Amino acid sequence: MSPHRAHRRHIGMLVAATAATAVFLTGCNPYDNKPLTLDAGEVPEAVGCEPTGTAPKPPALVYDAGGPYLVESVVDGDTIRISCNGTSTRVRLVGVNTPETVKEDSPVECGGPEASEYLHSRLDGKDVFLSADPAQGERDKYDRLLAYVWTADGAPVNQSIVELGHGEAAGYGKDYAMSRIFEAAAEQARDKALGLWACPSPPAHDR
Repeated sequence: MSPHRAHRRHIGMLVAATAATAVFLTGCNPYDNKPLTLDAGEVPEAVGCEPTGTAPKPPALVYDAGGPYLVESVVDGDTIRISCNGTSTRVRLVGVNTPETVKEDSPVECGGPEASEYLHSRLDGKDVFLSADPAQGERDKYDRLLAYVWTADGAPVNQSIVELGHGEAAGYGKDYAMSRIFEAAAEQARDKALGLWACPSPPAHDR
């Protein structure tokens, strides 16, 4: 690990620890009372793209994040497009897998249109902030950026997708910092038969 990365990791861990202490002492959580426990070895950090939006960084966003970035388009329930250093780039949401709607040679899956519509309603034409997860890597095999997406008010979009049952928690065989949070949210959504969990067949994991 480079000295710069180590320094950023140390600062990020101090920030997360401070936020967790504040939760313990005051009961106030910047993520609308969502837990802050992280599982991977490093905390989320900013992606390496130049900002294209205008929104100020929300005070509730305690992790390092790049942006703001104007969302060019929503591809499906777990993928968006932004401009990254002048190139239109797909961003795949870390820790989330939603039913397919646009995959070539694949049928539209149960719950997919609803997941896409949800992401459209949250992000169309909006500014977002993006955090990478060092445990997942910067990009996937399809050259998509991998990121946690935060709205301009600091809301965690990846997490809300899982909480509402629009997607399952998925690390694709790798650790990710918010796995415990997402898996707990998915279990609750499954117990309540929300979104895709109300479909006739359960989703396949880590596709």
